[in-house]
Amino acid sequence: MLSLMNLFKVQFMGNSVSNYILCFGVLLAAGIANRVLNVMVINKFKNFKLRTMGKAVDSLRGPLSFLLYTIGIVVIVEILNIPQIAKRGAEQVFKIAIAVNVAYFLVKAVDIFVDYLAPYVEKTESKLDDQLLPILQKVGKIFIWIITVAVILDNLHYDIKSILLSMGIGGVAIALAAKDSISNFFGAITIFIDKPFQIGDRVQLEGHDGPVESIGLRSTKIRTLDGTLVIVPNGKVAESVINNIQKRPFIKNMYKIGVTYNTSYEKLEKALEILRSVLKDHASTEKYWVYFKEYADYSLNILVIHWCKYTVYQEFLQATEEMNLEIKKRFEENQIEFAFPTQSIYLENAEKPKS
Repeated sequence: MLSLMNLFKVQFMGNSVSNYILCFGVLLAAGIANRVLNVMVINKFKNFKLRTMGKAVDSLRGPLSFLLYTIGIVVIVEILNIPQIAKRGAEQVFKIAIAVNVAYFLVKAVDIFVDYLAPYVEKTESKLDDQLLPILQKVGKIFIWIITVAVILDNLHYDIKSILLSMGIGGVAIALAAKDSISNFFGAITIFIDKPFQIGDRVQLEGHDGPVESIGLRSTKIRTLDGTLVIVPNGKVAESVINNIQKRPFIKNMYKIGVTYNTSYEKLEKALEILRSVLKDHASTEKYWVYFKEYADYSLNILVIHWCKYTVYQEFLQATEEMNLEIKKRFEENQIEFAFPTQSIYLENAEKPKS
């Protein structure tokens, strides 16, 4: 027994065997605590009914394990007989480890918050927030790590003000070099805030016409009606006049129908009656105007303005076709002739006066 006690007192690199055994016990205790935390707490709540809560609990594995082992290492440093300079270094490492652990925890918290918001964002009509959420997630994480680095440098007794001043001067140079990129970034923010359009909307922008395919931090992609892909920098998008065709409540269609000059008064009235009846009865009609407008060179012109409720262009064309066929049918039934450019030449054979 005495020899065993003497064995515990044996010195090795300035520390007794008992100190090393105690350090091993601390590491073992940290490992057991981590295992218990995972098996008895996290695994128990990981399958919680609320999907987000389950993921939140599961995401704590990393930060809590890191914290437990960090505390264990701090205790070991206190147990071991090591030089003061090494202890001070260990303290600095401990502070850095705690700062990194807190940042790691906050980054996980951002992921949890985004995961909680995702189902609600998916339910909204706008698709812009679907793209904005991952961007905000990345920006939030970058901001957390920047603050963490600043805190670490401050604890290491670096002059943060000088560093920030240097970064400011360098930032000005970078900003001048990356002026267009910054303009595009703030253009993207403007698009996300003002929401002039969303993915899938057909827009007319910078002379291009087509649906929006994607909105990024640098550019907006438009698939033109010809099938080509146009990439417009967000800086230009923010400064341009945007015609969002998708947002129109109806499509206005204005045209003239001309009937021949030999059309009688009664048939002209019948033509007006047919046009008003066809437009009124069609399901696509929001409102309409039909008026005998003018005596043209070759025809009696009837002005027709139709506001169609179908804003999908193919549906609009289908509705227009149905009405045109019905008008053609009824005009033929009532023997009303459409006009086309013609000229009537009258020759007058006048006798010359006798001398």
